[in-house]
Amino acid sequence: MNKALKANERELIKLTRFFSKRAEQLAVDGELSEDQKQLTQACENLERQLLQHAENREAILNKRTRLEKLIEDNAQCPKCRKADMLKQQGVTTNEHGWKLNTYRCRRCNTSFTWNRPNNPWHMVEFLELYIKELEESLKADMEPSLRQHTEAAIPQLQDSLFRLRPVLQDSDEEIEALTEKEREMDKLIHQFKNYLLIEKIKLDTYQEE
Repeated sequence: MNKALKANERELIKLTRFFSKRAEQLAVDGELSEDQKQLTQACENLERQLLQHAENREAILNKRTRLEKLIEDNAQCPKCRKADMLKQQGVTTNEHGWKLNTYRCRRCNTSFTWNRPNNPWHMVEFLELYIKELEESLKADMEPSLRQHTEAAIPQLQDSLFRLRPVLQDSDEEIEALTEKEREMDKLIHQFKNYLLIEKIKLDTYQEE
């Protein structure tokens, strides 16, 4: 069965397939009633709906996962200034609420927190603050070369923000819509599963008589 399905979805599909197989046998025996035919059609429609929903959910979540991993730290040990012996230890949160990766350098046996957010949502906030700081720095006296470098950096950072914001907004809207759809599907699954279980009990009781 499709690995993208959740446990409650798999359980319901097993039930729908039970009734579908039973309908096939009844059709062969010439005993398929109109009510049984309609129930079978409803089961088949629901199974298609569940499979489509599972595929959509998997695609959205995979896209979200790729987006979450968009930011590359390029971290370096603050002691030896190298990256080849770094081992990520975990994640911490700074005073801004941004999530940052923590590392240990196996060469220096030094543990540290890299001072950049590890995800694009917090990176947007970081860039907004950084741009503001750069703009403030231009109001003070500075070396011409440094001023030129700062003036060139600001529009580049603003361009990165301009391209990143709509991507994150689209992803957030997709997740919000998926969450709402999940609630609807869970309610539908619960109701239909209870209905089919009752029908199965009726069938078992009828067969035992």
